[in-house]
Amino acid sequence: MSRAFLFLKPLLPSALPGRFALGTLGFSCLVGCGASINALYEGDVRFEHCMSLDDASESKPTIRTACWDEWLQFYTFGQTRDRIEYAKTRMRQLRSGNDSATSEAHANNSHPTEAVPEPTTALAPPPMMLVVDAGPSPVEEPVDNSTTPPGAECSANCDATWAKCKKECVTPMCNRQTCISKCEKSCKDEHASCMRGCFM
Repeated sequence: MSRAFLFLKPLLPSALPGRFALGTLGFSCLVGCGASINALYEGDVRFEHCMSLDDASESKPTIRTACWDEWLQFYTFGQTRDRIEYAKTRMRQLRSGNDSATSEAHANNSHPTEAVPEPTTALAPPPMMLVVDAGPSPVEEPVDNSTTPPGAECSANCDATWAKCKKECVTPMCNRQTCISKCEKSCKDEHASCMRGCFM
């Protein structure tokens, strides 16, 4: 083999059938899934169309009946049971001449088809179906509703002791500033240790 054909060696026919088969399989899977997704989408769109016809007061009952009949015949693939039941209920109402959705809904409450209650929002967790008794509820500690902060009584005592100590610093024996400052420092240190005791 010459050097000119060495770069073509990875593309020789022995590897092509496997790659071709893998590519064909992937493409057919995509096309196959696309049809079912399209059918679900069409079913959803047609259901909403029939619902909007029900809400429009100017639409004729024959048009509504034809819409629900067509949806039940052709668009129920992949739809939920509650939608199919709703469409059948609307067909019965429209064929009997009773166009109100409320009278039949009250009649169907005697035998609901749902296994679980409907969720309130899309983000809510599913409701609890089994009620489990976990025993007595824990006893809650009483809440202190007082308006005074913690340690206020103790700190008031410390403040009173500090004020008394500071008054005692100014005496006829200790008139000089250095003596007063040493006494006040001592009062301040006592006050700080008293306050630490209040909040420990």
